[in-house]
Amino acid sequence: MTEPSVAPVRSAIRRAEVVLVAALLVALASAGCATTTVDDPATAVAPSTEATSAPASAAGPVDDPDRVLAADDTTPLEPGVVVADDVEPTVVAPGTPLDELPRIGVEMSRLSSQIGGDGDEDDTLQVIVDTWTGIEDQVRAERPDLVERIASTIEMARVAVDRNRPADADKAFSLLTRLVDAYTGDD
Repeated sequence: MTEPSVAPVRSAIRRAEVVLVAALLVALASAGCATTTVDDPATAVAPSTEATSAPASAAGPVDDPDRVLAADDTTPLEPGVVVADDVEPTVVAPGTPLDELPRIGVEMSRLSSQIGGDGDEDDTLQVIVDTWTGIEDQVRAERPDLVERIASTIEMARVAVDRNRPADADKAFSLLTRLVDAYTGDD
């Protein structure tokens, strides 16, 4: 008597993990946006200079004439990028494909809802493309049979974003999930 295969169960668990991580990241990002601001200066409470946990020397003297409170400064900021021209961009070294392919899956799982709503699908797509670019050569060395198929799912995601088609993003995510499972051996 042969034992039943556990591969479909592993694959289902892996997909559930990816969806769970994506849902957790969305929940954490949403929680960070729940802030309250006071726009009416008549009802704003002035900051207290009385009891603080830091010594007065740490924040400077309270009566320092050079210190300007943000509530008193209403000068608009100059538009534009505030970066020196001679600064090199930070390049993050890619992880292994075993680390980064699931990350691409999590990012791709967000695309459909971002395309359909007011999301940052362009930024998410850029993370996907940059991550793939960082690991493509490693995947090519280890599993050359998967390179073109993974690249085609990323291209499908790009087209979904460009043409505003959430269903295409879902399809790309579905295909990518199977390819990630094939790479990790969870298929």
